[in-house]
Amino acid sequence: MGHLKNGSLVVPRHGKQFTREMIPPHVGIGSHRWTVQMRTLLCWAAQATTGLYLFSQHNIPIDTRYKAAALGLLFPGAGYIASGNILGCILLILTLALYPLVFLAWFGSGAIAIPLLLWIASIPGAYFATGRSVWEPAGKCAAAVLFGIFFFANRVSAAQRAKGVAHRETRNALLERSLEEIDAIYVEAPPPGSRELGLSILRRIQHIIDAAQQDKNDWTWFTKIDQFQTSALRYQIYEMLYVLGTYQGIYTPNAHTYISDASCRLVEKAITQDVLGFWKWEKLLGHFSTDCDPVKKDNIMVTGFFLEGLMLYTANTQDERFCQPGSLPFQVTKDRVFHYDIHSIREAMMDQWKSNPFCLFPCEPNWTYIPCNFQGFIGSLLYDRYFGGNETALISPTFEESLNRNFTESSGSILPIRSELTGFTLPGLCGALTDLSNVMFTRATFPHISRRFWALFPKENIEFNRATGELKCVGLRGADKIDSGTYRPDPYAMYGFVAQAASEYGDQELSEAAINIAYKAYGTVTTPTGAIALPREDNGPSTTTKMTILRAELLHGGELEAVVTKVPYPGVLVAKAYSHDSSDLDVVLYPSADSGRFSITVSRLRPGLKYKGLEETVVADDNGDAVLSVMVDGRTSFHLKLVHA
Repeated sequence: MGHLKNGSLVVPRHGKQFTREMIPPHVGIGSHRWTVQMRTLLCWAAQATTGLYLFSQHNIPIDTRYKAAALGLLFPGAGYIASGNILGCILLILTLALYPLVFLAWFGSGAIAIPLLLWIASIPGAYFATGRSVWEPAGKCAAAVLFGIFFFANRVSAAQRAKGVAHRETRNALLERSLEEIDAIYVEAPPPGSRELGLSILRRIQHIIDAAQQDKNDWTWFTKIDQFQTSALRYQIYEMLYVLGTYQGIYTPNAHTYISDASCRLVEKAITQDVLGFWKWEKLLGHFSTDCDPVKKDNIMVTGFFLEGLMLYTANTQDERFCQPGSLPFQVTKDRVFHYDIHSIREAMMDQWKSNPFCLFPCEPNWTYIPCNFQGFIGSLLYDRYFGGNETALISPTFEESLNRNFTESSGSILPIRSELTGFTLPGLCGALTDLSNVMFTRATFPHISRRFWALFPKENIEFNRATGELKCVGLRGADKIDSGTYRPDPYAMYGFVAQAASEYGDQELSEAAINIAYKAYGTVTTPTGAIALPREDNGPSTTTKMTILRAELLHGGELEAVVTKVPYPGVLVAKAYSHDSSDLDVVLYPSADSGRFSITVSRLRPGLKYKGLEETVVADDNGDAVLSVMVDGRTSFHLKLVHA
């Protein structure tokens, strides 16, 4: 069967083989993951056996309070069962009630000290809560609880694996035809230099420019909840850098001006104490260390995301200011500043990928987040492309092998997280949003994985009528329905990710439908500068979701010469600045507010030579610069061309 596209029947192409896109049979059976898990279970079993023996044995006389404390080795609060009194019951209930909060702190910030503290505190707690006798059945009761938990987890895990294998087979059967369909739908991006942004999108980019031009400690228009998880300021800054990098790289590669200035300002904000101060607490409570260097160990949630933003700016502008030694002062505390640069950040990341038995390395202390490693891999690839080299390509097979074996479920879905310390993951985290996010996370580095997930997602989670434009996401659960930047239920946040992936895969009909749903749901506001933005998070989506939607609007499926280096802002917005060859510059401008005549500086021209394209010819000075006086009224375009070489 085909489908209607713009009124015409599109028929999938048959006869293709998509071997690499298929989910491999060995996913989820990694030996290192199994080894770490067995080590964890054996240590726990040895500790529990010791505690149970000390409680139950009668050969050596032991004070009843010590026996209760020993039973506490089985699990946090187990010793209170032995106390057999009201105080012990109260403390047991309190300990159990703290489990979710303690686990959230460990999962959310890597603070393993907090669950350890609860467990350790419950041991002397049982000692002091116990009187002259213990409740003798407590040993069997605690052992039964622990065994029951392990047995239940084991059976559920086995059932999930079996279900996953069946789901994998179903997915693989679906993939080939689905891949043919997405290839048939694909609309290639227009050729370089032919694309131009409309004023409405420019107004939304203008909002990022305005936010970037705030003082580096001013967080107006940012979502500010916590600095540990996905609402953190750092992710909002990185997404803004990606949007500006996409805007500049695709539409205005030959305009630096306020775009580059905004990127540099965002880089400065990204290394302030407001953004990085969280790391001192994660190091202290997760690594038991006061060395809060944010680069040299773990923390790829900073280095990985940041490197991509830095490399987009550097590659777009060829400005290597952030490559200079010590050019990036990471301000973690008032008195602790760690000086790095692009080269040293990338070196630290590469060293950890090469040395970690999992290859992928942690974000939070002891917690390996797979999306952060994907993001870092993109930054590393950009580094190799710009500076030359192939280190990313060399470790790519090891990275992918570990990804398949240690971080992928039997169904083929990639886990978002695994504990490096215990080898275990959190149950129920693989959902539609995780699969969809991985479409973009792997697009540049593992395109066959990206294609796999994009071929599956529309079949499993989208109902889209191309004739009417009606779109609905289905099969969502849990975190799929939450805006990760606000932690609030939001049925529309998913559509930004749908639009972004659809744009990248050349499905403009689907992308536009998803974008329209988001804007219809959230509405827009106009700021005092004339910029257009989605409402603040009390009435709208998080900053991160806003950036996802905006980046989707910039993307389509599929040499740095003269550049605009200075335009007045506020005053002028650049919709296009593209050099088709070494002797021209094609420019489209809009006023950011009122129309008027503005001075525009163009650099990297040929010194002493004449250029035409405006009312009068201009001559480049000895530095290759020329200042143009341009009347900007609505859409204003000019094509600067070399007159005499």
